[in-house]
Order: sequence, then C-alpha cells, then structure tokens
Amino acid sequence: MNIKHICILFGITAWANFATAASTPEDCAAITDDAKRLACYDQFLKNRPAPAKPEPAAQPAKPAEPAKPAMPEQAQKPAPKAEVVSKKDKVDEFGSERIKEEETLDKITATALGEFAEWEKGLKIQLDNGQVWEITDLRPGYYKVTNPTVTIEKGFMGSYNMNVKGRNKSYRVIRVE
Repeated sequence: MNIKHICILFGITAWANFATAASTPEDCAAITDDAKRLACYDQFLKNRPAPAKPEPAAQPAKPAEPAKPAMPEQAQKPAPKAEVVSKKDKVDEFGSERIKEEETLDKITATALGEFAEWEKGLKIQLDNGQVWEITDLRPGYYKVTNPTVTIEKGFMGSYNMNVKGRNKSYRVIRVE
C-alpha cells in the first residue's frame, strides 16, 4: 500500500465521520462505544450555536479602596546576583553527570597522586583535585610512573577515557568519588 492509497483511505474515513455527525443528543445517546459517544457529544455541541448569555444583574457600587503608598526605592529588594561558576567548580563536577543532569566540561587534566606500575581493572586513581576514578577496562598495561599527568575525557554514550601523559593508550574509567 503506498502513500496515495493511505491518503485516500484517511480522507474517506474523515468524511464518513463528519457525515455521520449527530443532529440531536438522542443520536449520540444511542452510541454504545464510550469514546465514540463522547466524540459525538463534543461534535454536536461544537456545531451548535452558543446560547445568548443573560445580562448580569446590577451590582451595588463598591466603595473605592484607598490607594496604597508607593514603596520608596530604598525599601525594594535588590535583584539576586547571578552565581559565578568558576573553573574549579566545573572540575569538581566533572564525571558526576549521573548524579546531576547539568552539562559541564568535555575533559579535565589533573595529576594522579602516587606511584603506578600496573594499570589494570579495579585500580583506583586519586587525583589532585580530590576526585577518585576507577579503571574498568579489561586490557591491563604496564607503565611505571610517579604522579603522572592524566587527561580524562568524555567518550561514547556517557563513558570516560583516561590518557596518561607519555603513554599512547587510554583506559576506560568511571568516577567513584
């Protein structure tokens, strides 16, 4: 069935529904399907002219309220200041997107604290900014280094990859703290 046939079928269905619009509420009451009956009443009331509204009765005049004195400019509250987000705050939030849904940096560079030799799954890496990352990659590697500079960047579908300076390999990591 092609688009032409679908359009023709849709047009015939719409015309049939319009042609069978109820002319009285009794016609709608005779329909057994609840949804169709409700649609019939809606169509019936939509096509019916609105009844003339009666004019409201005259209300007694209310006494005018005294005008309120204008507040002096000094008494008005100042507008709240916009929060300034520093780069340190963004670095602190990097990798915690699962906790907060706000977009932050695409990568960070920091120093991993300690001596490292074997880079394998389960290794927890403390960074100088206070974050702790864990390697989840199944491919281990050997690279002996003390306090290396690492770059952690966003990967595919919410993953993170850590690159160690001086090493041509990246490790998949997750933030644990």
